[in-house]
Amino acid sequence: MTDSSSSAAPASDGTTGPTPVKKILFSYPFSSLPIYAALTGIMTDYARTKDVTIELTNDNSDLTQQVANLTTYLNSDVDAVVAFPADPASLESIAAQYRAAGKYWVTYGGDLSEQDATLQFSFEESGRMLATHAGEWVNSTLGGRAKVLVIEDQVIQIGRERTRGLVEALAEVAPGAQVVVQQQGITPQEGLSVTNAALAQHPDVNVVLAAAGDAAQGAYQALVTAGRAEDDPRTYVGGLDANLFALQRMKAGSFFRSTVTVDGVEIAQAVVDIPLALGRGETDASIDLPVSLVTPADTAAVDALIQQFGG
Repeated sequence: MTDSSSSAAPASDGTTGPTPVKKILFSYPFSSLPIYAALTGIMTDYARTKDVTIELTNDNSDLTQQVANLTTYLNSDVDAVVAFPADPASLESIAAQYRAAGKYWVTYGGDLSEQDATLQFSFEESGRMLATHAGEWVNSTLGGRAKVLVIEDQVIQIGRERTRGLVEALAEVAPGAQVVVQQQGITPQEGLSVTNAALAQHPDVNVVLAAAGDAAQGAYQALVTAGRAEDDPRTYVGGLDANLFALQRMKAGSFFRSTVTVDGVEIAQAVVDIPLALGRGETDASIDLPVSLVTPADTAAVDALIQQFGG
C-alpha cells in the first residue's frame, strides 16, 4: 500500500487548509455485482448518521462510462470521491483534476499516484488465507492430489495481489495439487463460462479457487449443472469476498467450503470515515482493513454475514 498524505484543499477565504466533507461520490463501476447493493445500503445509512450525503454513479460495468460520470461530477458540489479504479491508467488524470479542484480523492481497492488516501483490505493475505485452507483440505481429504481451476484477476491491483497470494500459498501448502487451468474472471457469468470451458477439458476438476467471490458463484453453478452433487465430499469451491449465494450454500452444507472476506459494515463505514478524516485535516487517513476466513463450521459468522447481505 502506498503511503499518501492529504493534499490541502482551498478554504473559503482563499487560504489553504482542510475542507469539511459533506458530500461523497462513490464510484464503483461494477454495480451489478451482488456485493454492491449490500455495501451501498450500509454506507448510505451510516453516512446519514454523520450528516453526510452519498452520491452513486451508474456505470453499467462500462469503464468509459465511469470516466464520463467522474468527469461530470468534477464540477459538482461533491467534496470527495471514493473510486474503484477499474482502469487505473484512465483515472490518474481525473484524480489529479479532482485534487486540483480542492476535492479529496480516495482510491478504493488499490493505489494511484494521485490520491489523498486509499482503502484496502489485505489483498495478498486474502489469497493466501483461502489457498491455505484449500490446500489443507486437499491434503486431508484427497491425499494431497487435486485438479485445480484458478479463476484469477490480473486486470487490477487488488486482483493481481490476491491471485499471487492464492497461487503461491497453494503451491506451498499442497504441492501435489495441480493447477490445470488459470483464467481471468470476476463476475458470476465469467466464472460460469470459465468453469464450463475448464470442465470440457478437465472434467475431473475438483477444486476451484476464485480471486473474486462472485466468480466462485458462477463456478459452483457450472459444476452443479455439469452433474456434480451439491454435497459432493471431494469437491471444493472457495472465493474471496462473500456474497449471499456463497453464504447460503455454505450454510446448506454444500461443496462451497470457504470465503475470505472483509466485514461489510467496516468497509462501508470506511468509505465515509476516510473522507471525513481528510476533511478534518488528518494526513494519514488510509485504511487497510483485516480479512477473515469463514467456513461452514463458523455458523455464527455465516449467519451474521447472511444478515448483512439481506438474507
